[in-house]
Formats: sequence, C-alpha cells, structure tokens
Amino acid sequence: MAAAGLVDAKAVGNLRRFQANPHSPVYAELVALTRKTLGTVPVLRDALQPLQPDLQSAWVYGSVAKQTDTARSDIDVMLVGCDLLLSQVLTALEPAEAQLGRKINPSCYSPQEFARRRAEPDSFVNRVLSQPTLPLIGDAHESA
Repeated sequence: MAAAGLVDAKAVGNLRRFQANPHSPVYAELVALTRKTLGTVPVLRDALQPLQPDLQSAWVYGSVAKQTDTARSDIDVMLVGCDLLLSQVLTALEPAEAQLGRKINPSCYSPQEFARRRAEPDSFVNRVLSQPTLPLIGDAHESA
C-alpha cells in the first residue's frame, strides 16, 4: 500500500508507522474502512455493551461522523435508553476515552424525551439527525 501511494510509512525507532495518504484518490474510503474496522465505532460499541438492555440506541455524530475531525476533536455520542445515569455512561466510556486518546461527550435521553425532542422541528436532536451519524447500537432514526 505504501508503494502504491495509498499510505505513508515512517520509521519510528524499530517500528514502522502507517498513515493514510491524504493525497491518495482513495483516502476517504480508506479512512472510512479503517474507522469501521479498527477505529472509533468498535471501541465505543464495546464500551457501551454493559449498558444494555437499558440502552436502546446510540450513535456518533458531529465531526467524527462527518469525517472532518482532527486528532484533537472530541467524540460526540448520543444515547437513548431507560434509566440511563450520566455517571454510569461516563464510567462505561472512560476506558474508551483512554484507548482513543480523545474526550467523549455523551448526550443522554430517555425514550420519551427523545420522542418529544424529535417532535420539535428545530430541536438539537433533529439537527443532529439531519447530518451524518455512525450507528453504535440500534438505529438513530428508529428511536423516534
């Protein structure tokens, strides 16, 4: 892949570090594939598993979902579930924050609150759902 110009390779001590080449014609696809298989989504999905069955749906939104994030970007996650406590969610996400090296900002809603916000035309929830999202658990649009 390095020889084809798809990734850049750099020696770091006795290791070799690879990074997607932003000038490659397949850069966006390579980044998307890597994120889906090795990146943010699987890590967050695993971190949220202990919150089920109370957690009905969860998804990433914002710059990470839009693929406009940088190494400093936080990760915005919206969760819908019964009896979710923010303290529980933060505890569950703490190891993922350490693993990803990024701050994770959860927004939690009960199913009733989520439905109420979906019914408001210009709500924050509707603005989030009108943009790209990355599903973690369930489907954002089915939670309505």
